Amino acid sequence: MKKPQYLILCILIFLCVSAACTSNTVEVPAEILALDSMIDHRENFDRQKSFRLVELQRKQKLATDADERFRLNSQLYEEYLTYNSDSAMKYVDANLELARHSGDIERMNATLIQKSYLLAAIGLLHEARSLLASVDRARLSDRLLVPYYGQNIYFYSHMGNYIGGDANEYYAIERNYKDSIMTVIPPDHPEYHWYRAWDVIGTDHTDSQLNETLRRKVDSSSHDSRQDAMDAYVLARLYDEAGDEENYLKYMIISAMIDVKIANAEIASLEELAKILFDRGDIDRAYRYINYSLDKAISYPNRGRAYGIMKTLDAISKAYQERNLEQQQRTRLFLTLVCLLSAVLALTIAIIIVQNRRLRRQGRNLDNANKQLNRNVNELSEAQRKLAEANTKLKELNADLTRKNDELAESNYVKEEYIGYIFTICSNYIRKLEDFRKSIHVKAVTKKYKEIEAETAGGDMMKDELRDFYRSFDTVFLHIYPDFVNDFNSLLQDDKRIVPKEGELLNTELRIYALVRLGITDSVKIADFLHCSAQTVYNNRFKVRNKAIIEKKDFAEAVRTLGKFEKPV
Repeated sequence: MKKPQYLILCILIFLCVSAACTSNTVEVPAEILALDSMIDHRENFDRQKSFRLVELQRKQKLATDADERFRLNSQLYEEYLTYNSDSAMKYVDANLELARHSGDIERMNATLIQKSYLLAAIGLLHEARSLLASVDRARLSDRLLVPYYGQNIYFYSHMGNYIGGDANEYYAIERNYKDSIMTVIPPDHPEYHWYRAWDVIGTDHTDSQLNETLRRKVDSSSHDSRQDAMDAYVLARLYDEAGDEENYLKYMIISAMIDVKIANAEIASLEELAKILFDRGDIDRAYRYINYSLDKAISYPNRGRAYGIMKTLDAISKAYQERNLEQQQRTRLFLTLVCLLSAVLALTIAIIIVQNRRLRRQGRNLDNANKQLNRNVNELSEAQRKLAEANTKLKELNADLTRKNDELAESNYVKEEYIGYIFTICSNYIRKLEDFRKSIHVKAVTKKYKEIEAETAGGDMMKDELRDFYRSFDTVFLHIYPDFVNDFNSLLQDDKRIVPKEGELLNTELRIYALVRLGITDSVKIADFLHCSAQTVYNNRFKVRNKAIIEKKDFAEAVRTLGKFEKPV
């Protein structure tokens, strides 16, 4: 390897190592990617929210009954509460006017608590405190105690955050209201576990079942309400206190996903998540999430949250800018190295061009030699192919010749056996006819006509001879094809197999197909041989074919291949 190539290799290794060092090695959970996708499509969620609001506003405008307007105003307030504070204020003020007009103290107190919450949310803490102070605690119904104590907790928590410090008088008051709300909130209240968790967080209070209960509640929820987001957020905080970093991150992400899904502008979970990712080194996502939170806080508007976010944003922005500056410096270094690499590369290319020209000349000579070699190889391959084809044809001819020889040997053997069998039968019949002639002659000479009549009138002799003829045929046939009966039954259904009677070698049906096996397929010839009618032979053949497990048209041909034939030694 030449020196320029050494230099190129060193520069490439340096660039790869530098790129690896600058790449983002932060492990990204699948939930984070899902959250990124939801943020990318936040316009869709805002659009869905707008559709719901437009429908509620349409119903509110059509309402003529004061109770119905109050109910629809409350729904619109809840929808706008974490989406647009100005619109939420509009509908809570409308309900306040309806409550004053009707003189309904219950509705008046409920609406004052709602408005106080809204004022605290947008940072008007003094106004929120004054409004909350106007609510007479002694006149509140049991139903309103939970939202009343809850609003006090919310308010004093904001006051504590505004003053700053880990311990101030507002946090102490908040603690008292946390204790108070736990004395009045029933276990089946939708916010029971939310307040129970905050009653435990940051204290020595314990609840061994709380984490598991909240986890089941969050996991089984539809993840499409503000309460679901609140439960997931407080569950994440519980896991944080327990030191369970994995579940802390998981449920904080779930809370943020729900907030994005419901277009929540009070999105504390995403701000918290930005801090987590910033601490883990994922600056890009932290910067993106904190900016999203800031945009929501400004559009709401929530002055207190926007102020808190700005502190976090300042730290993230500083780290983001420092990293960008470092990347710019590294980019300049890369550009310098690339320029140097380009110069070395140009020199290397020039050397390679010269070497390639020399190699092309050598390559042409080698190609010519290879072409000649390939021609020779092709000719040899063609000769081998033709030889292989000739060998294949020769093997096929040999196999066919062997098969023909076997068939001829079988045919000759069958002919020899049956020729001997015919000669024996003929000899026996000549002897029997001679004996019968002598017997008749003697009885005729002695004028025993009645004995002659009795002996010639009956058919017993014919039946005996025919029976002996069948037995001889069966014996010779099974001597040649000893496995015929079993092989024949293998062509039939299991319950339709043909079994000769005791003392029989073959029965009529088997005898018919034994003749077929010998090559006699004409039913008339078979009938003459067996001394029966052609119709009988046809009926028996038809009946047996119906028992077959193969196609009827193939049955006779299959029978002709049955029976294991072995050449005699």
